[in-house]
Amino acid sequence: MNKRKAKRIISAVVITALVIVISVIGLSISKTRLLDGIPDDALRAVFFDVGEADCSVFFCDGVAIMTDAPEDMTKQAIGYLKRLGIKRLDYFIITHYDYDHSGDALKIIDGFEVGTVLMPKPLRDKTERYDEIVKRIGEDRCVIAKTGQKFDINGVHIDILAPNGVGKENNDICIAYKLTYKGSSVLMCADIDADEEKVILSKYGDKIKSDIIKVPHHGSKYSSDDKFIKTVNAKYAVISCGQNNYGHPDLEVADRLKAAGAEVLFTQSSGVVIFDLTSGGVERIK
Repeated sequence: MNKRKAKRIISAVVITALVIVISVIGLSISKTRLLDGIPDDALRAVFFDVGEADCSVFFCDGVAIMTDAPEDMTKQAIGYLKRLGIKRLDYFIITHYDYDHSGDALKIIDGFEVGTVLMPKPLRDKTERYDEIVKRIGEDRCVIAKTGQKFDINGVHIDILAPNGVGKENNDICIAYKLTYKGSSVLMCADIDADEEKVILSKYGDKIKSDIIKVPHHGSKYSSDDKFIKTVNAKYAVISCGQNNYGHPDLEVADRLKAAGAEVLFTQSSGVVIFDLTSGGVERIK
């Protein structure tokens, strides 16, 4: 083989390798890329890819709401909000006190101006994080969530559906809520279990129907009861999940969601999931 031919072969191999690398990088960026501009009449819903944890934001002109801040997993959410110039969170909702939902709560409180922190009453023997949050932000800006509460800000409506009782574990005191904007809605279920779902159904019935459901407890087999899923009747179901030892998500849960007509989206495979809520309905952006 002459030198010229050898050089051509080497060049071809190098170019092919570069194409492959660029393609892989492109796919990676596509999976994690966050979109900036939103329509004037839309509320953007962003479910971050935080592994076996939960973190999401809702925002439009003049409104920003964040739900949960898992330990060591909020860098992307913080960077995204700051890139958009969002310095204030009207509501920071802490659904409960497990580390995969509230471990970085103080980072959010320290990094943004927070109007109101909405969180559940802590279990009697587990008040340390709650006490620190109240100390850091002030009691006047902390609200204990109770079923039946309603919050409204610039056309964004929040209806608290849970907690409905006293429990023994953090998951038993989870905040679940429905967010509505111009007729489009998202049901945020945190880590509620099937027993809490039944209570919510008995109290609110068809009012829980929503366009999007953030599936309870990372798709756990102990949540997402068939009747609950059918009543919600969501077009999209977001399961926030990652590598774990708990069997989440359960494939039977995914099958029930699909059977009820929902498109099931796993953050583990889809990456960040983004929707725009408008008066015309819900559009999946990513």
